[in-house]
Amino acid sequence: MSISRRLLAAVAALPILCAHAQAQDASRTLVVAVPSDAVGLEPGANRAEPIGSEVILNVFDTLVAWTPPAFDALEGRLATRWTVSPDGRSFEFELRDGVRFHDGTTLDAEAVKFSLERTKAMNPFAQASFNLISEIAVASPRVVRIVLREPYPAFLSILAQPQSAIVSPAAVAKHGDQFAVNPVGTGPFAFRSRQADTNIVLDANPSYFRGAPKLDRLVYRIIPNASTRRLELENGGVDVIQQAGQLAAIPAETIQALRGNRNVSIIEVPSQIIRQLEFNNKKTTGPFADIRVRRAVMHAIDYDGLLQGVFGNTADRVYGPLTSNSWAFNPRIRDLAPKHDPALARKLLAEAGVRPGSLTVPLYTFQGALWGAVATFVQANLADVGINVTIQQTEFPALRALHTSGNFDLALDGRQPWYNDPDAHVTIGYLSSLADTAMTFRFPKDDALDAQILKAQQTVSMEERKALYFKLQEDILARAPGAFLFSPKLIVFARSNVRGLVINSAPPLNEYWGVSKQ
Repeated sequence: MSISRRLLAAVAALPILCAHAQAQDASRTLVVAVPSDAVGLEPGANRAEPIGSEVILNVFDTLVAWTPPAFDALEGRLATRWTVSPDGRSFEFELRDGVRFHDGTTLDAEAVKFSLERTKAMNPFAQASFNLISEIAVASPRVVRIVLREPYPAFLSILAQPQSAIVSPAAVAKHGDQFAVNPVGTGPFAFRSRQADTNIVLDANPSYFRGAPKLDRLVYRIIPNASTRRLELENGGVDVIQQAGQLAAIPAETIQALRGNRNVSIIEVPSQIIRQLEFNNKKTTGPFADIRVRRAVMHAIDYDGLLQGVFGNTADRVYGPLTSNSWAFNPRIRDLAPKHDPALARKLLAEAGVRPGSLTVPLYTFQGALWGAVATFVQANLADVGINVTIQQTEFPALRALHTSGNFDLALDGRQPWYNDPDAHVTIGYLSSLADTAMTFRFPKDDALDAQILKAQQTVSMEERKALYFKLQEDILARAPGAFLFSPKLIVFARSNVRGLVINSAPPLNEYWGVSKQ
């Protein structure tokens, strides 16, 4: 064949070769649809925002991580082993040998010390846990020791969080304030590019210490509209729709329709998220100062009707301060929890001197159709026992300000734990010293209860901690702090050719190192 004929044949084959290359790329590229852009990709400044947090856990590594698929035990990541002192204050980690950051520099104990001290210095969100650190010492190039001011058994869980990810000191020195847009870690994927409100692109790290990812590329596509996300999934434009901290990744009513689509898989797992109807427990006057009124509200709610009618069984009942899949859940709480009993609710209101129709209160809640549906359901339940409710859907910053200032009587709220420990719900929700710091139940000062909470938080023995949390759940429920409503299931939608996707409940963030497409 002449050179000219060979050249013509090669040119003619180019479209076929390009199409083949594109098909190969598509089979090795996973596209994840998320509703909004990441707030940040910087571990040191991470505030548990779901999308940026998930990207961080795929670009960076932590010392330890929760072990899939059960996520009920910690495993080493950058640490191969660790020891905890008998008093629970000193943690010593031995690091993996030969791990390199994406910029080619070597992971060592100095990098771990640098990263954790950097988060402690720059992240107010992490201060509650990181301020417990009294010293981070480099014992050798591969051994780092962290000493706490007081025992905190949940600290290992904190070290599995995005704000505890280990960054490249060299990259921080090179990029300075621009490290947030040039993140460099040791993780299974390396940062490639970001287009604001459009996408975030990560490339596989072929030298990853656990082995190269099964994917070549991971793309987060920002698609704000839920209907568009669904259409893109059905048409193959995206491979996964993430829940991303929302009550639902797509409207609950469309789930049944997708169940019949053989090209779509629906992954549902219980979460440790709690959504509740909260009283302002710090108020000594007002409509809910009387515990009988609070209990009346708790008995007015049709819990099963809420789960079936509003959620189509895509949520689970919450009976008290912890979800039933928490390792510290007290089974007795199922029996102690209030049951739907409008007659008892009316009786309690009468005993408290509240005449039918005489009490009108605003109910503050988040914006969005699903929150509106929950609020409307609660409104109808309370109207049935003679309490009038006006619904006030409020943007998050304003709602948070109402909570922390105490300018409310009744509010729909929730807590999404970012570490697998009862401390994530109990301490923040009910410790009186934290009542004004976040969206909490605003418990008043109670020396006995506060002492119980701190003892449970700091006790080293897990069995002893479990017993303490068992009692705390009963004592908190007896105070009638609010109506514990539901725990939304973590529901992730994926194309049926996606393999190896395992959903973590706390934190609800996915890792894609072991995911592939077939």
